[in-house]
Order: sequence, then C-alpha cells, then structure tokens
Amino acid sequence: MFGVRPMTDQTYTLKQLAQGHRPIRIGFFLVPDFPLMTFAAALDSLRQGNRLAKRKAFEWLILSADGGHVKSSSGLGFDADAAIGRAPRCDIVILCAGINYADAYDANVFAWLRRIHSEGCVLGAVSTAVFFLAKARLLEGRRCAVHWESLASFRSEFPNCLATDDIFAIDGRFLTSSGGTVTLDMMLYLISAVEGRELAALISDQFNHARIRRQDDVQRMSPEDRFGIRNAKLAFVVRRMEASLGDPVEISDLASSVALSLRQLERLFHANFGKSPTHFYIELRMTRAKELLVYTELAIGEIAEICGYQSASHFGRSYRTRFRESPAATRKAERRREVPVS
Repeated sequence: MFGVRPMTDQTYTLKQLAQGHRPIRIGFFLVPDFPLMTFAAALDSLRQGNRLAKRKAFEWLILSADGGHVKSSSGLGFDADAAIGRAPRCDIVILCAGINYADAYDANVFAWLRRIHSEGCVLGAVSTAVFFLAKARLLEGRRCAVHWESLASFRSEFPNCLATDDIFAIDGRFLTSSGGTVTLDMMLYLISAVEGRELAALISDQFNHARIRRQDDVQRMSPEDRFGIRNAKLAFVVRRMEASLGDPVEISDLASSVALSLRQLERLFHANFGKSPTHFYIELRMTRAKELLVYTELAIGEIAEICGYQSASHFGRSYRTRFRESPAATRKAERRREVPVS
C-alpha cells in the first residue's frame, strides 16, 4: 500500500498526478447493474496503456460495497478485490453505475467517498454514478457531465451542481463521463494528462478510435446524421428547434434566421420530412417528453414546462394526439416493463 498526497487546492489539475510515484493506482467501484461497456472502456484503456508504454504505468483493483461479486446490467459479473472499508488507498477511484443506481444508495458509501476525497483521492464517475458524488455532497458548485437521459432529473434533484451536457467534464479532482463510448475519451484525457498525449494517441489508434473527442463535444448525433439532412439551412433550423424545446421559436423567425420565406421553409420540410415545420417541431418536443417520462422521475407538470407547454392539460392533449395514450399511461407501462435481469 501507499499513501496519497493530500490535495485540497481548487486549482488542482490531473497533471499533478504525473509528478508523483508510479504506478498510479485506480480503483473501480462497481454498483450493481453497472453498464459493462463503460467499465470495459475505462479498464482496457489502462491495460493497453501499460502494454504500449512497456511498463506498469497503471494498476487497478475492483471495489464493491461489501467486497462481494457485482453483476453488470448484462448479467456478467466480477468478483471484487476488496470492500470499500478495507480497500488500499488509491490515487483515483472511478464509480460505474447504470439505470438502477438509486437502489444502491448507501450512507456508508457516501461517507467513504467523502473520506477518500478529503485524503486527496481523485474521484471519477461514469454515467449515472455522478448521482453518487452529488448525493455525497461533493459536487456542489462543480461542473459535471450527465447523460442526456438523466440531465433534467439531475438538475432538478441537485440544483447547486453545475450539470452540463458535455460528453465529459473535469473540475479539480473530479472527472465525470456521460457514459457509453465517451468513457474512453475521458480515460484518454486522463492518460494524456498523466503520461503524455503520445501514449493516449497510441491507445486511441489501437482501439480504431479515430479521434479523441474534446470535453465540449456533443453527446447526441448531429441533425445531419440523425435525420439524413444534406441541406445546411435545414440543418441549422433543426438545431435551433432542438435547442429551444422549452421555449419554442416562431416558425417565421426560424425561416428568417436562414434567409428563407415561410413558404420556402415549408417546402423544404415537406421535401425532406413529408411534414410541416410546425408538425416536425411538435414531434421533437413530444419525443423529448416521452424520454423524460421513461427515464426520469420528474412530475408530469415539470415535463410539460421543460417541453414548452404552459399547462399540463395542453401538454396532455398534445401527447395523446401523438402517442395515443396519456403521459401517465406511458410512465405506468414503462414501470411494468422494468423487470430485473436474472
């Protein structure tokens, strides 16, 4: 075992880890039902780093609340190397959690996170594990990345945290990833800061990862890719629509923003989507509403406001027209489908 140098300065950067001992020890705290992809991306980037550096730059261990076996959301599990109460000190601890994260809330885990943070440990969170750091009161006033599915509910529950839809975020001794393949980009950033960009680039090449994404890259596909748009003006208008779901812009103003008449914009939408800009805009808002109903615990009134409706009744009528059921029925049906993986 080795100690961790206390670091409490708000201006701390990951480069300070590079000035210390080797190998850097990283603990992975696995929450039951964690997503396997994110854990594999984080762990295998370190394994590849050691291989390409031709030395043991990193070492790692798996941690769990009780030191026992932890299953991923796919059913594949891992035996922990240690329980959190008996774990050797780590330079970095990364938490991995999935959609059932709240089932694993534990006062002992929150106390452990606060303790190792006070001892100088760098804390990382992948996907919904960011909720653990926030619940432990460690992210207030901190910038953190949250998956787009969970962003609204996170902001509602933790208004003092600076939640962002960036793909990952670094703030002092905190690293947060929105999850999925983004975790590889966060780890490459970490490796670049500690061991140099050349090693990070070699790892990226080994994984056929053509570009190491920046922190402020977008989480979701661009309108061009998602809708197959080839017209630059149409893509600009769709982007504005997606960015203003909670405060819808007049269609005439959208047309003016790309130097088109309202009639020209109507023709452009009909030619590409077979529907009017108004209908397309409403469908974007309804799709977002359904995501919030399924993936968050926000009240229906709150979801209506987020999606640009001044009243829950107006929202409910629009939702029924689009999906042939009420918002409450959608949420109820989703709860029935939430069957644990055996």
